[in-house]
Amino acid sequence: MLNANVFTGRADTGQLAELIERERPDFVVLPEAGCDFRDKLLPLVAHLGYRGWAATRPGAPDILGVVLLAGPRAGALEVEPGADLRYRHLRATGGILGSRALYAVHTTAPRKPRLAACWRRDLGVVGRWTRKAPAPIVVGDLNATLDNAPLRAALGGCVSAVRGLAALVGTYPSSLPRWFGLRIDHVLVPAGTTTVDVQVHDVPGSDHRAVVARLVLPAEQPI
Repeated sequence: MLNANVFTGRADTGQLAELIERERPDFVVLPEAGCDFRDKLLPLVAHLGYRGWAATRPGAPDILGVVLLAGPRAGALEVEPGADLRYRHLRATGGILGSRALYAVHTTAPRKPRLAACWRRDLGVVGRWTRKAPAPIVVGDLNATLDNAPLRAALGGCVSAVRGLAALVGTYPSSLPRWFGLRIDHVLVPAGTTTVDVQVHDVPGSDHRAVVARLVLPAEQPI
């Protein structure tokens, strides 16, 4: 699983493609990406068997959406866009996910009182998702750390995939030292999931760092 906010489509697609080729994640979640970014990135990884979906329509600003890529091992997926959050999201099921849903998301940044209310609402929606059975996977920029009560309340039947020292590495902003930034880019997984490995990578052109997590879900499905 790879999660990388691409900063309104400004991330270097060549460098991101190299990271995808090196790590070969089954799923790639790219907040702040739309059709244009997807169409620039996909030709660079199509030879690896990746497919891609955008939550927004062509021409929509990248900030409004999220892109999901799936590798060949992901199998036959059903992917649909949704508008439950302020920014559009994607929901994937089927293939190696089975009946479990994968949500690719970007919640509102709580920079102003009005936006903070939207942020709380967005996390409330995430909380409704995580309380469904089977518990889903929620990946993206949640604009919250686990120190924020609204995010902790939204965990439901999920936990953070990050374990050990990687939890101390900030993912935003990438201009700050790794030990000083905030971890707002998350991979939330069903309780009982085994985290095999977590790495944090710099992505040129983005103000976020990418998170790569290797997981084994409770049903013994490697992701």
